[in-house]
Amino acid sequence: MPSEIISGSSVGEKLLYDVCGPTAKYIGGKLANYTETGIQNLERIFLKAAKHVKAQNKREGQVPPRVLKEILLEGYFCEDELQAMYLGGVLASSKSTVSRDDRAITYCSLISSLSSYQLRTHSILYSTVLRATHLLIGRTPVPIKNTMATIQKHNITILIRESDYQGAMDFSIAEEPANISQHCFVGLEKKGLSEGGLHLCHDRDPNHPNEPGVSLRYFNPTILGVELFLWGNGVGELGLESYNPALLQTIMLPFVVEPYEVHPGKVSFT
Repeated sequence: MPSEIISGSSVGEKLLYDVCGPTAKYIGGKLANYTETGIQNLERIFLKAAKHVKAQNKREGQVPPRVLKEILLEGYFCEDELQAMYLGGVLASSKSTVSRDDRAITYCSLISSLSSYQLRTHSILYSTVLRATHLLIGRTPVPIKNTMATIQKHNITILIRESDYQGAMDFSIAEEPANISQHCFVGLEKKGLSEGGLHLCHDRDPNHPNEPGVSLRYFNPTILGVELFLWGNGVGELGLESYNPALLQTIMLPFVVEPYEVHPGKVSFT
């Protein structure tokens, strides 16, 4: 079945205008020259963006032309569902009544520079942080009342089970988890999107010190990592305070990873 966007139907035109506003005029008949596969990739992104736009009742404003250009270039070849989600979120976040507000360019560039493995790892890490309910100070659990304030005040260290991480990555038999995981955490740290994550540690039962225990991976979230998560989930323009557990109720992720422990400061367990 032909895509609604490429068919030129009123439904397709409405989708483009609902998401982009007046900037939709830049597209015109250009999409008629695109292949059906590329158009389907773009349509998936625009449909995801449209849901965010509708949820926030963004009737006014437009997507900056530079942002639309990047979405068209990157989205045309996007077959990864999570990348499509991030691009759709950035597209929706960029719709604004301020004509020069093209902050989304930064996040388009970040997304295009990450592999699908790195982007999935980023989503796993920052959704896990939002599930943290307690901060361990010594061995005393202290409730986390404000996720963003806790990150900014304590520069927290998150531990996750390695089995949970690999399960969320959904590795196939043909993929090498150790090498891919290294690629993910090295790349995210290089981009300033997280710190650590390369090393594994084990939480051993003191009553059975010779047993291997639980294999854990630990990392530190960064402000830029939080920003990319927000923009990729359609709420970037709302600011850092929108990074709170309620956000998990509005997004659909194909995995759930709970934190093992959360510690104040940058803690090394090696």
